Amino acid sequence: MRGLPNKSSVRIFEWRRVNRQILNSMFSKRHAMSKAETREIIGYLSELKKIWEALPGRYLLAHSTLAVAVGRYFDLLGWDVGFELPFADFDSSYRFDVVAQKTGRTVVVEVKPEVTTKALGQVLGYVFDVEKNLKRARVLLATDIANFPAIMRGGEITDIIVDNAERHGLGVMFADKKDAWLIPAEFLSV
Repeated sequence: MRGLPNKSSVRIFEWRRVNRQILNSMFSKRHAMSKAETREIIGYLSELKKIWEALPGRYLLAHSTLAVAVGRYFDLLGWDVGFELPFADFDSSYRFDVVAQKTGRTVVVEVKPEVTTKALGQVLGYVFDVEKNLKRARVLLATDIANFPAIMRGGEITDIIVDNAERHGLGVMFADKKDAWLIPAEFLSV
């Protein structure tokens, strides 16, 4: 589903329902998925691939543009959103790009316009620290949807992300100027 649909209240309701369901799956303790859920996830990923294929050729978007799109996603779903936030549980040098909170749940998002093994190393550092200090939090890597093939087609970067999705719950968000799409860790191992 492409971002927030037209102003039809039915389509907005459906977008919110689907994305709330995705967020809830991130925080559920259930790890096994039914065949129907697996098919739904594969369909969701196929739709994302179509969005990526339809992109015009362009440069990767700036860090701030991606952060705003990610923040907007959570804001539209009723989460409290903050940008460049320090956390008291960490030393003063920690600044998380985007933090979204709602009813005891926290999502920490590290925005990386370009996905490299070095960038992933920094994100994984956050994963380990957040896992240790914030028990009900999840970490997401947010990047430009133009990076879709680098993350989803296989290779070293895909292996690192999938391995850490399975072991530590690392998820991914793809973003464009106005839209963002969430891929929780549970989806990456399908």
